[in-house]
Amino acid sequence: MKKLGLLLVIMVAIVSLLVIGCGGGGEEGGTTATPKATSTATPTKTSATGDTLTDLLAKGQNIGSVKYDMVVTAPGQDTMTTKVWLKGKNMKFESELEGETSITIVNDDEQVMYLYLPDQNMAYKMDYNNVPESAVEETEGILDYNYEILGTETVDGKSCMVVQWTVEGMTSKMWVWKDKGFPIKVETTTSEGKSTIEYKNIQFVNISDSEFQLPAGVEIIEFPTGQ
Repeated sequence: MKKLGLLLVIMVAIVSLLVIGCGGGGEEGGTTATPKATSTATPTKTSATGDTLTDLLAKGQNIGSVKYDMVVTAPGQDTMTTKVWLKGKNMKFESELEGETSITIVNDDEQVMYLYLPDQNMAYKMDYNNVPESAVEETEGILDYNYEILGTETVDGKSCMVVQWTVEGMTSKMWVWKDKGFPIKVETTTSEGKSTIEYKNIQFVNISDSEFQLPAGVEIIEFPTGQ
């Protein structure tokens, strides 16, 4: 069995990828409200064509299921690609770190989350209170910030509304696909540099519920919460 430390690195990396674009969240469990950004200028809440971010994000709420690649580039780190399946609040993330393939399964219907290691035929049952938000939920979270609409740009052939906000010295910019209300790119700038998340190979397809289940015969280990 490989060191548990590596498993924790994989899990933390996946969760970090999901929260980095929205400036982080509250305390563990997500029960604390995210602080609002402050600004001396009046932010722009509509685009030049009169579109509002609220109207755009409403389109994302209609997404039934989607799969995509999430490509993350961070200062001093190798580019990391995670394959993501999303259906309602059920999620699956597949990535590779140091030659170890890991699959994180979030089954909201059953209120369980697993870190599954297929090469070892084992899965760690994780604390469900630490479930990350989906890309759709994180995008909707922009409304909690003192955001500004910068305009419209085309990214990866998709017309996007560009939105920017600043929280606790962290400035984030998101490109939201105008047709779908789905993120295409996020840039987050801190004192350590700029990190980028790109959402690629987006496919709005019907995903089988079996994607969010562990295969039969997998050894399940209850992960200690320390509480």
